[in-house]
Formats: sequence, C-alpha cells, structure tokens
Amino acid sequence: MEMLVSQDWLRRKVETDPDTDSDAGPFIMVLESIGMFLPPDVTPAETQAPRVVEAFGVLVRQFRRQKQWTVEELARRARVDAEDLRQIERVPQVRPRPRIVHQLADVMGLPERALLKLSGAAVTRDQHFEEESMLFAAKSDDMSKLSRDEQLALNEFVKFLTDQAK
Repeated sequence: MEMLVSQDWLRRKVETDPDTDSDAGPFIMVLESIGMFLPPDVTPAETQAPRVVEAFGVLVRQFRRQKQWTVEELARRARVDAEDLRQIERVPQVRPRPRIVHQLADVMGLPERALLKLSGAAVTRDQHFEEESMLFAAKSDDMSKLSRDEQLALNEFVKFLTDQAK
C-alpha cells in the first residue's frame, strides 16, 4: 500500500473525526520518525513527465555504479529492499514510495525534495528541472563502468539537484 498523505491532513483527520481514537498522536510521531510523510509544501504527484521519472532510476543506477556497489550493497546502506531498487533502476514507470526516496537521498547525500520531484512522488511544474532531468537520462548508458562523459553528466546533474535545495 502506498501512503501519500501529508502530516497536516492526518492530524486534521485525527482531530476532527469523531470515530478516530485519540491515541493516534503517538502513531503519527512514529510515522514522522521513519519519513513516511511528504514535506508540507510538497503534494503527491498524479502525473509527471515520464522522462523525469526515468531520470530517477538512471540517477540511482549511476550513483551505485560510481560507488562500485551492487544493488544489494546500496539496498543495505539505504535500508530498503533490493528488489525495490532493481525495479527503480530497470522500470522507468516505477514510482517509489516516499520512504524509499528519503532513504536514498540520505545515502546519496542529495536533497530529499529534489529527489521526490525526480522520482514522481511530488509534483513539479519547473520546466528547467524537467529539461535537466531529461537531458541527464538521455546521456546515460548501461555500461559496467561509467564513461568519462557519463561521470561528467552525473556530476553536473548532482550539482544541479543540490542547487535546487538552495
């Protein structure tokens, strides 16, 4: 089950729904602690440019290849299921759950909001962001080692994503 609700929505639901048990507060705190909620200024995406979502899988794969990690190694470090990572890397239409995006952002050292937009978990209406994402995805290849051009493209895209948080 994919849970795409905001923390504020859940709090309002708990406060206003007469059938909701008042012990839900601690439960909300647990969900917050594991990164289950989208940031308050981000809304779930119903649609996203397909190439933008594809760029997320490319970014994850190239980051992993740059570090010379296996899928299992990245999964262990990010505390996510290896099969989820395989799907992210191989199937462009896969939209990972926000928790997975948060975990990957932490391991990759990238801003969560930029990765939420890139993964399709959040809406972006930023044309420049979409163009940069599509350009990055188009420059990728699936060779075992990153070529010099792929390394350059990866470094430039990581810098762009990092600058998005500023």
